[in-house]
Amino acid sequence: MRAPIHAVSYDISGAALASGVSTDVIRRAVNAGDLPTHYPEVDGRQVNKPLILVDDLRAWVLAGKAERVAS
Repeated sequence: MRAPIHAVSYDISGAALASGVSTDVIRRAVNAGDLPTHYPEVDGRQVNKPLILVDDLRAWVLAGKAERVAS
C-alpha cells in the first residue's frame, strides 16, 4: 500500500479548489500581493507555472476575518 500523497503546493486551480473560492479570487489575491507564488527551477530554468505553497494558502485564508454565528 502506498503512503498518501500530501501536497506541498497548488497551481491556481488547485488552490481555488482547496480553499473553496474561484480561480478569479485566487488570481486577484496573487496580483494584489496577498498570496505569494513560487516559480521553482529545473536544470537552471524557471518553471512558468506559478505555484502556491500549502502553508501560504492556509495563512491567507486564516488572515481573513472570522465571522461569528449568532446562537
